[in-house]
Amino acid sequence: MRTWIEEALGPGARIVATRRLTGGLTSLVHELAVERKGRRSRYVLRSWPPGNEHKDWILRTVTAETAILTALERSDVPAPHLIASTFDEAAGGPALLMTRVPGRVFLMPKDRERWLRQIAQMLVRIHEVNATGTIGARFESWLNPGDLTPPADATRADIWRDAFARVASRRELTHTCFIHRDYQHFNLLWTRERLTGVVDWSGACVGPPDVDVGHCRLNLTLLFSAEVAERFRGLYEAESGRAVDPYWDLHALLSYGPDWKDFLPLQIAGRAPLEVDGMTRRMEEVLTLALRRM
Repeated sequence: MRTWIEEALGPGARIVATRRLTGGLTSLVHELAVERKGRRSRYVLRSWPPGNEHKDWILRTVTAETAILTALERSDVPAPHLIASTFDEAAGGPALLMTRVPGRVFLMPKDRERWLRQIAQMLVRIHEVNATGTIGARFESWLNPGDLTPPADATRADIWRDAFARVASRRELTHTCFIHRDYQHFNLLWTRERLTGVVDWSGACVGPPDVDVGHCRLNLTLLFSAEVAERFRGLYEAESGRAVDPYWDLHALLSYGPDWKDFLPLQIAGRAPLEVDGMTRRMEEVLTLALRRM
């Protein structure tokens, strides 16, 4: 892998340091310090070890993110720039080599209102990207309504069953645009409390924008509260000039499942407190509010 990276960066490039970044769940992510012609620069490598059993999915992911990052270079969204990608396992791939976007994951702001407003403003910018003609991926639901059941620790099973019933019927895609598909605070980078980067574009596609809103609200609910998630919705609606469709909001919120209690602490990595035992209760609160808008 080192040889491929240094060749991709050009003559004289030499990796002088590497650092594993936290939070990645489906791939390995490393920050690379590279010296070339007396200057040091930083890059990010996203890779999957050779022989991974999900080879077909990984190849689709690398292909998709290569196309998406290329398209985003024509936008004003602060995303990484693609240097190179490879599928060659002999080179240590599959892998994506990107520029490093400045900033870090930032979960505990002093001014949460300003933090939420910036997240809403950035999402509106993403939804305005004109990439529908260059991105081949189309929206595919993460839900199988027939498999949905209330969590084992649910205290209001009726709320869950009502929400399941509301999303059981397929909704026609009438309003679509470019969407991130995994828009939430773990994929946002901040510098001095200013949002400076958006990463992890492998799932981006053309689809209903309110899936992005709902997915971000899901994460805000689990980390903070339903009240914080509701405030984010209000800020997004003010910035976008339209109401969030409660159908797609519910659709995204219902991605919650028992495995969230296992992987969310890994993503947080000690950067914020998390009340794991209250996660399902907080979800019942935000589902109740979403159902009232139906």
